Amino acid sequence: MIDVLKDMALNSNELHVDVEFLIDDFIPKKMITMFYADGGNGKTWLSYGVASYLCSNAVCKELYYLDFDNPIVTLKERNVDNLLIDKYSHLNYIQRSKLKVAPIELIKGLSDNAVAHAYDDMVFIIDSIRNLDYIKDDKKAMELMNMLMNIREAGATIILVHHANKDGKNYEGSNNIKNSLDCMFKLTKLPSPEGKLHLGLETKKERGGVKDCAFRVDTDTLELYPIELQEASMNPREKDFVESIKKILKQNPDGMLQGKLLSAIGSSSTDKTTKAMLDKFENRFYMKEEQGNRKIYKII
Repeated sequence: MIDVLKDMALNSNELHVDVEFLIDDFIPKKMITMFYADGGNGKTWLSYGVASYLCSNAVCKELYYLDFDNPIVTLKERNVDNLLIDKYSHLNYIQRSKLKVAPIELIKGLSDNAVAHAYDDMVFIIDSIRNLDYIKDDKKAMELMNMLMNIREAGATIILVHHANKDGKNYEGSNNIKNSLDCMFKLTKLPSPEGKLHLGLETKKERGGVKDCAFRVDTDTLELYPIELQEASMNPREKDFVESIKKILKQNPDGMLQGKLLSAIGSSSTDKTTKAMLDKFENRFYMKEEQGNRKIYKII
């Protein structure tokens, strides 16, 4: 047995591995990433967009979408057959109607076969882990996460879709889920144009350098685009305000005094609401230089 242990021992060269992202700031390769939200916030649309992005950019050898949540009629309504199943030959869409074992037994089977490199360059999207029925019991949740970690260590990238708890502030289920994840995000639906979904992702657990980020999903094509998080989170009034400030400062590249800048947008230095908004977006879209009592704004 000692010889077996020696054969399996890591050497230092095997630790010289840089984090590789399949999607910048969001999906690190060979890690377990989970995002969660209340119903109606676009969880499945985001996971479809992720699947489409990964397949179209050829960053994985095979992708397995394990859908334990959505019925066949919903898949047809969302055009999953044309946009995913028929479009990508290396995408395998698994849905409850064709399962020959219970969902948790399917995960157990993958874990049992998770020998070294068995799942290299494979991505597994599980939608959602609530349907595995192991999430609230600490012991069972730990069993589930151990299975997923086995699959990860055999080379897989795992993406988990999950639900928020009743108040929407946290995910549903055992603390053992978070403790065993590599990365976790809270998903929020942002103000969105028609036919598109703007989705913000707030980091709740970080490994490998993931960051708060945001994406646009086109619900007609499933195309996924990164968008600027702060700009996507702005309400219409804030967007109009920032665009006005940017336009004026572009016309005055040497900068403008605060009073003149506010006057140019029809406000004044005595308007506390406008000044607060000016401060809110400072150093993001424009910068402020202070020269004594003078505050000079310039476009970034």
